[in-house]
Amino acid sequence: MQNLKLLKAIVERKNRMRRGADEGQTVFEYLGIIVIIALIIAAIIGSGLAAAIAGAITQQLANITN
Repeated sequence: MQNLKLLKAIVERKNRMRRGADEGQTVFEYLGIIVIIALIIAAIIGSGLAAAIAGAITQQLANITN
């Protein structure tokens, strides 16, 4: 009976440790995705492509409403 309690405690501790490691990794993965998206947006704005995209969207919206 004592061995079963000890085994259960060990398994629960290992599970808690695994969850903590996954949470930290997830934060860095999200941060990486945010940085990549920010770089893509900066490249679009810096290249002047943003104005072309905005103009095309405005033209298509005008076509739909007219």
